[in-house]
Amino acid sequence: MVRLKPVLMYLLGAIICPVLTAAENETADIIFFNTSVWTADVNKPTAEAVAVKGERIARVGSNSEVLKLQGDSTTLVDLSGKMVVPGFIDGHTHFENATEWFFEALLMHVDSQELMLERLQEAVDRVPPGMWITGGDWGEMVARKERLKGNDSFVAFTPTLADIDAVSPQHPVLFKRHDGHYFANSQALKLLRITRFTPDPSGGRYDRDADTGELTGMLWYRAGDRAFRALPPPSMAKTLIAARALVHELNSYGITGIHDISRIDEVSQQKLYHAHVERSASDIRIFKQLREAGALTVRVHALLTLQSWDRLGDFGITPDSGDALLGYGGLKSFIDGSLMFEPYSRNPDYSGNFTFRVFSPERMRDNFIGADALGFDMATHQIGDKATSLYLDWMEDAERINGTRERRMRLIHLEYPRLDDIKRAGASKAFADLTPIHMIHDMHEVADKFGSQVSERAFPGRTLIQNGMRINLVSDWPGSYYKDNEKPLNPLMNIFLAVERREPHEPPEAAWHRNESITVEEGLIAYTINPATAAREEKIKGSLTEGKLADLVVLSRNILAEPVEALLQTSVEMTMFNGDIVYRSGDEYKHAAKSAEIAASEMSNGSN
Repeated sequence: MVRLKPVLMYLLGAIICPVLTAAENETADIIFFNTSVWTADVNKPTAEAVAVKGERIARVGSNSEVLKLQGDSTTLVDLSGKMVVPGFIDGHTHFENATEWFFEALLMHVDSQELMLERLQEAVDRVPPGMWITGGDWGEMVARKERLKGNDSFVAFTPTLADIDAVSPQHPVLFKRHDGHYFANSQALKLLRITRFTPDPSGGRYDRDADTGELTGMLWYRAGDRAFRALPPPSMAKTLIAARALVHELNSYGITGIHDISRIDEVSQQKLYHAHVERSASDIRIFKQLREAGALTVRVHALLTLQSWDRLGDFGITPDSGDALLGYGGLKSFIDGSLMFEPYSRNPDYSGNFTFRVFSPERMRDNFIGADALGFDMATHQIGDKATSLYLDWMEDAERINGTRERRMRLIHLEYPRLDDIKRAGASKAFADLTPIHMIHDMHEVADKFGSQVSERAFPGRTLIQNGMRINLVSDWPGSYYKDNEKPLNPLMNIFLAVERREPHEPPEAAWHRNESITVEEGLIAYTINPATAAREEKIKGSLTEGKLADLVVLSRNILAEPVEALLQTSVEMTMFNGDIVYRSGDEYKHAAKSAEIAASEMSNGSN
C-alpha cells in the first residue's frame, strides 16, 4: 500500500523555521486521502487529506484540494476513513532507565514459578541470544503483604532449574529473590565457571540437590553477591542495542517525540553532588550516537537537570539551543514525594519532606533564579500542596528579580494542589504534566493517607483547564526507579485513563472524581500541540500544519467519532517521522533485529 522511503541522513537547522506552503505546480511524495484528519491546528481543525513533500507537510485540506499535488511519482494512500493525527509527543520519559529494563524480567509482583516463566519468556523474546537477563526481587510484593500481617518469616518459592533452562537455553539468567539470595540458570553457571565441584565461598554456598549433588541454581549469601558482581559492566554498546529496539517501540505507539529527563555526562563529571541528584537522567550521548547511526526516529527535547545550569553554557547549551531532532531549553528538578501543609492522616507526626535531591530549599531557590536569569524554563517535580506552593513562590521570586518575560513553567505530576495555587499557575498559562497511571495507583488510598479534604481535590484535570492551565499527558516511562510498578507507554491508554479515571476492566460507575475528566480531544491536544508548545517547538511540530515537519500517525479508527472505549481497541497502523514511514502495523521488528545482529557480531568477535 505504501512505499517505504529510505531513511534520510539529515541535520535540521534552527528551531524556528519559516512556514512554507506548496506551490500550485508542486507535486507531493505521499498523499493520504479519504481519511479523517484531526490537525491540532485551530485554524483548520479537520481535513480529508494530507500531502507530504520531503520532510514537511505540503498541503492539508479536502480530497480534491490535496490530490491536485499528485504527480507521476506520488504515492497515493487511500485510508478508507481511518484517522490521521499529529505524531504523539510524550512529555516525560526516562529513556536510559528503559534501556536497563530492556534486559530484565520484571519480577517484583511475581509470586509463582508460572508467572516467572512468563516474564522470563517476554525478556527472552526481546533480548539478543547470549546476552544476560537479570531481574529482582521476586516475591517482594507478597512479602510486603505478609510483613503487614506480622509474618516476617515468609520466603518466596524456589524456581526449578530445568524449567528455567527450558525457557532460556541461549541466555544466561541471574535473578534476585526478595530475601537477597540469587538464582542462576545453567547458562549463567557455565559462564561464571561454577560447577558442582566448585568450593563454596566464605560466607555463602552453591545450593546442591541432596540426592544427586547437582547444582539447583540457588546461590546463598556471598555466593550470590559474588555472582552478581561478576556480571558484565554497563557499556554504551549494550545500551545502544536496547535503544534501537526501544525507539522502534516508541514509533509503534505513534510516538515521534519525547521530552526525556537527561544529563550531560561531561558536566556531571565536573560536579560534586551531595546525593545522586541525576538518578534516572539519561546520558545524552545515547541520543547522539543513535543520531549518528541514523537510528533516532523520535525527536528528543532533553530536560537537563537543574543542578547543571551553571555549566551548560560551557558546552554550548543555552535556552532553545539544539535543533529539531535534539533540542534543549527546559531544566528538570525535584522538590518532594508528597510535601504537604497538613500532617498525613495516617501519620499525624509527618507532613512529608523534600526529596533527597534537595540540599536545601534556599539553594534550590537560588538555582531557580540563576537558571531563569539565563532564560531556561523550569520543569519541576512537585507532588504535595506545599511543594506546589513553594515552586510557584520561587518562580515569582525569579520574575521579580529577573524581570518579566514569557515563561513556560511546567508542574510535573501536580497531584494535590490547592485551588489558589492552581489559579496562580493558570494566570501564567503554566503546563501541568499529568501522569494518569499515578491516579490509578493512588486513588484508593488517598483519603486514608491524607484525609477526605485532600482527597476531594486530588488529581485534578478539568479544574486545571478551567483555570487557564495547559495539560500535557505524560507516561513517566518505563516506571518507578525501584521497578515495583510499570508505566503504560501507549498514548491511547493514557488518554483513556485521563478521560475515564478508572481502570479499563472496571465499569464506568467506578470512575473517580468524574467531574475532573477531560475529553478525548483534550487528551489528543495534551499529546501533540501542548507538549510541542511547552518545549517552544510549536512552530515546527505538534500539529498537521502546512510547512511543519511531517510527523504523523494513522490510527485504525476515528477515536473522536466513537465511544471512549474505542481508545482501547484502536491500533497504530502507521507512523511517519520526518516524511519517512518508520512503522507499519505488521512490519518486521527491524530495529530489534538489527540490535540482535549487532550483539551477535560483537560477541562473536571475541568480547571477553
